[in-house]
Amino acid sequence: MGPFPPTPRQKRYLVVIVDYFTRWVEMFALRRTTATDISNIVINEVICRYGIPTYILSDNGPQFVSQLFKDVCDSLGIKRKFTANYHPQTSMTERVNRTLKAQIAIYAQNHPGLWDKEIQKLAFAIRTSINETTGETPAYLNFGRDPKLPLDLLLSSPSPGPPPTTPENKYIRYYRTNLMNNLRIAHHLVREHSEIKKLIQKSNYDKHATNQKFSIGDIVWVRFPAPQINQTTITHKLRPKYQGPCRLAEQLSPSTFIVTRLNDNVSLGSTIVDRMKFYYEPAKNTNPLQTAVSPPLSGQIRRFSTRSRRPPVRY
Repeated sequence: MGPFPPTPRQKRYLVVIVDYFTRWVEMFALRRTTATDISNIVINEVICRYGIPTYILSDNGPQFVSQLFKDVCDSLGIKRKFTANYHPQTSMTERVNRTLKAQIAIYAQNHPGLWDKEIQKLAFAIRTSINETTGETPAYLNFGRDPKLPLDLLLSSPSPGPPPTTPENKYIRYYRTNLMNNLRIAHHLVREHSEIKKLIQKSNYDKHATNQKFSIGDIVWVRFPAPQINQTTITHKLRPKYQGPCRLAEQLSPSTFIVTRLNDNVSLGSTIVDRMKFYYEPAKNTNPLQTAVSPPLSGQIRRFSTRSRRPPVRY
């Protein structure tokens, strides 16, 4: 995210990492977002804490498609996945980013230049809030318990420690067994809850989804943002909304294709079917003058009005 107004520590960017299953959030304020910076965060702040992820889903930013980041992921056995071009809202991180932008904007109004010091408080708020999709807090799904909040210190009494007559190793085994049971139940409920939310989201999406069926090799128009189409001084309203014709070169999912320009076969990246419409060849007219010029009228053409005029009736 960014660039934001620079802080006294020259931090201008915010990197947000979200665990797909638990929705656990990690945030890091950076001066820049080069491939080296991103690779260091993934290694030092993610892998060294939580282990190697199976895959990383990101947008098509240059730092994520760089050769350096690719080499890092390949060496660790991490699969890279990318969101469709100009459709980042498909990413879970983008939904978190929308929340963060609103919160940072509110905080920056009252404390300009200090947003980089407060992001961990925002992250803690997200980690300890119940997620709409999972039905649990990210902290509970990660650790098997909810962390103690400042409010808990005011509303509850101190929790008792282990029974004094219980040996320490026996208490540890009991705690571990209880923790694993809690996590197993919570993860099972999250999977069920997530499947229900997916069905609801799919139902809402299908209400407005296009009924057109696209296949590899189809010729289509593709809707891209205006700056991609024309970099001239043409006003935004006068720019064409669609680019093409393009060919569907590869299908990544039922709703995502790799498209290439038809005239030079240059790849335009991935796009979703909602941004496409079929291309049809314009009708060819063998004699355009027949439709461009009206045939002459038969007979003499009158050059004056045929309306009869009568003087007004006066009383």
